Amino acid sequence: MKKLLMIATLFGMLYTAAAQEKMNDAKPQSEAIGRIRLANQLAKYGYETYSASALIEAARILAEVETQELKSESFTAGEGDESVKESAKPEFTPENLIAAAKEFADGDKTLLALADRVVTAGQEEHRGLLGGPGRRVDRVAANSTDTYVLAFKYGVPAEIFVSGDGDTDLDLYVYDENGRAIACDDDYSDDCYVCWTPAWTGNFVVKVVNRGRVYNQYVLVTN
Repeated sequence: MKKLLMIATLFGMLYTAAAQEKMNDAKPQSEAIGRIRLANQLAKYGYETYSASALIEAARILAEVETQELKSESFTAGEGDESVKESAKPEFTPENLIAAAKEFADGDKTLLALADRVVTAGQEEHRGLLGGPGRRVDRVAANSTDTYVLAFKYGVPAEIFVSGDGDTDLDLYVYDENGRAIACDDDYSDDCYVCWTPAWTGNFVVKVVNRGRVYNQYVLVTN
């Protein structure tokens, strides 16, 4: 019971922090993007503090949000320095998170049982990206920019969330097909979120900028 109370308290604290965080003065329009943002925060916290309960909750959230491999109209990788890191960080997938949680649980039967109860379940939200919600894991080189061209629907709130590996500052910029700035998140973290409502159905240029001296492995998610 104490373990369950601890998990609930941790989840509540992180949810409150996420809700209070100012990101581009925008609030998530869809439940799916909000969940993915929260799951990534929980996952980072779990790895940093070796918290099995945080990783289990992150895995449960991600397992409930359905995405597909991101289909970009085009993609241009940055040509910066691919600086070598001591070790690459694991991708935040339910499978990876559960595996790490079981390791961090150190034989705790309650935590192991919770990990085993995480069940993959799909959930469809409103879709802004043509073809449906997308997800892509990539790495942007040091002092470089990855560029995507993505097609979004007219009149449907479009959302993009980027979450890096924590090693550098990432910024996120969106431009329309005429080169006009649409949205950005350029704070000093590597968690970025933007939301806008397209005035027409068409292509938008999405730039993920790495401000650091080493590469950053990130996940990019759209609704």
